[in-house]
Amino acid sequence: MVPSVKRDEGAAEACLAIVAQQVWSGNRGPGDFVEAFVNALVYAQRPEKPALLATDLGERGKWMTVFTTLERLAAHVGECDYFTTTGADLLELVPPGVGLMVDPDDAHRFPVLSRMAPPELIARAWAHAGERGRKAE
Repeated sequence: MVPSVKRDEGAAEACLAIVAQQVWSGNRGPGDFVEAFVNALVYAQRPEKPALLATDLGERGKWMTVFTTLERLAAHVGECDYFTTTGADLLELVPPGVGLMVDPDDAHRFPVLSRMAPPELIARAWAHAGERGRKAE
């Protein structure tokens, strides 16, 4: 039987979401999030046929959404079938050129770009995002 999820407002905050919040606040670096991501359990909508659901956003690339809790998944897509896996295992399944967006509806949303672009490009993008964050303060 395929697991199905319903929305539950009383869910505890996931450790991965907390790390994302700390990165955005400047208390941790993006590498800390990636390290937490590979060890965390993440949740994603499961299609009827074996596949990964990715959305092509044109110039912004192809993205798959994943969630730190079942409640966030349910809030995003409603009641659905889902799968859960570690971030590390998911990264092995995601084809090159597809990024992962963790908790896309939340302020702590976090992109995992490791399958989308070379590491040096990702480092430059994070440096630029950090500069923008400091200017906004």
